[in-house]
Amino acid sequence: CALKRGWRNACRASRTTAAAAGSSPKGGCCVRMKNNKIALLPGLSLFLCFCLLTGSGKLTAYLGGGAPLIALAELVSFAVPFAMAVFSMREQKTLRRRLKYRRLPKGALGLTVKVGITVALLSLFLNLLIYQVAGMAGADLSATALDAPQTGLGFAARLLVIVVLSAVVEELYLRGALLTVHEQSVGTSACLLFSGLAFAMLHGSLLNFAGPLLAGIAYAYLTYIFKSVWPAVLAHAVNNLYYMFVLWITDTYAAFGIWNYFAAINGLVLLLFLYLSLRSLENLLAKDLVPHFEKSAGLYDLWLLIRNPGVAAFVLAFAAKLILDWLA
Repeated sequence: CALKRGWRNACRASRTTAAAAGSSPKGGCCVRMKNNKIALLPGLSLFLCFCLLTGSGKLTAYLGGGAPLIALAELVSFAVPFAMAVFSMREQKTLRRRLKYRRLPKGALGLTVKVGITVALLSLFLNLLIYQVAGMAGADLSATALDAPQTGLGFAARLLVIVVLSAVVEELYLRGALLTVHEQSVGTSACLLFSGLAFAMLHGSLLNFAGPLLAGIAYAYLTYIFKSVWPAVLAHAVNNLYYMFVLWITDTYAAFGIWNYFAAINGLVLLLFLYLSLRSLENLLAKDLVPHFEKSAGLYDLWLLIRNPGVAAFVLAFAAKLILDWLA
């Protein structure tokens, strides 16, 4: 109550001063207070998204999983934060343009698919490497940020929920709404890096951090150069499809010791698709079919995003989950 009275008195003083000067502030002080509250929403949406993913994942596992429950949990976990991020926007024209279907330049589809495969191969390679360093067998083969059991799902259910739905809802929020909000206040490089960090932290694990970090940056870059979120959705779906393939092939041929050779094969194919992706991007840049990357304030802009109280709460929640998982 005292805080509200303080704001009201400050607003009255501002109006009195402006009236004495012969001008009308039109509630400028109160507008600034409202704008400050709205500025918290993007960060708070990340915190809420993390909490929803963690809670709904536990609830889905407790209820036994299944395609409908996983789909509902994934949809709710990202739809509500998406609405919060959209509400916080000063203007929504950029978001509407990114969500609208648009004709992509020649070669864009090929680059998108190659980037999706490259990201999938690189993520898996890093996961395998991190598990090896940690002295653990296998790798984290979860293709979604939602930590829920995916066993028992048929091929059609996996394709619809794990590949398509998760790619759509995650990209609409992270690269559609959230990236657009951040671009209204800071430079491109900070937005790309923050998008990768947020994506990695939403997965809630240090063992599965490096892969989503690079994937998030790559998806954000596709959104930036093509001015559309749908290439990022496609690349994300390709990544999830590859993880489905890896799960199938490792389960089918586990008895033959395929893990002994899989890392080497994955690494060789990664080098091939990394080269193909860079060549495709180079061709598009040479023909001016996509914008060249613009440098910005970098780390300072990144700090402006991280110091948001909502983002701070998100980071603390992530750290708390890591500690609780370690204690368990």
